[in-house]
Amino acid sequence: MTLPSLEHLAYPADDEGEHPDAGHCAWLGGATREEDRVAIVDQYATALRVLVDAADASGDGWGLSRPILFAVHQLCENALDVANDRAGVDVSQSGKHRHSLAVKMAGAIAGGVYADLTLEERQWCERFIEEIAPLTGNGFPGRYADGTVSGGRLDDVWCCINPAALRDAATAFAGLTILRAAELEEPAPEITAP
Repeated sequence: MTLPSLEHLAYPADDEGEHPDAGHCAWLGGATREEDRVAIVDQYATALRVLVDAADASGDGWGLSRPILFAVHQLCENALDVANDRAGVDVSQSGKHRHSLAVKMAGAIAGGVYADLTLEERQWCERFIEEIAPLTGNGFPGRYADGTVSGGRLDDVWCCINPAALRDAATAFAGLTILRAAELEEPAPEITAP
């Protein structure tokens, strides 16, 4: 068996030499920390789209259900982190609830992150998190085979997922959360496009 080379996996930032086949920059592209945080939200929105497209194209989305759930969770968590940070909302970034969408959403609501949305939009965002939090289980079932939700394995609680519906709802949530609620100066408009 011929093993892949380990010599060109990545290149240190201070390496001034040639970088063969290194067309994917690790830099998020922002001039500020806030712009980088928006960029990571955009990258997870893109990753979710790519995963859902691949699941649709394969005709057998079973092989991508957990990565899709993880991407949904991470997209929403990152969007809430951006909005909460922008609004000065203090939400725990460590401990048992550091990945909890419900905790981050409660902070966002209490901190006025969604104050400028219409009542319908705000209620939709709240309901989305109520629906998605039990499915993503703080992101762990998407990352680990034995991750649990509601005290059981994911597949003991849920039969299947709808990747396209998850993609559309998660990207809409991220868009409402960081594009309107956080009032960013130059938001990444592609986040709201399904």
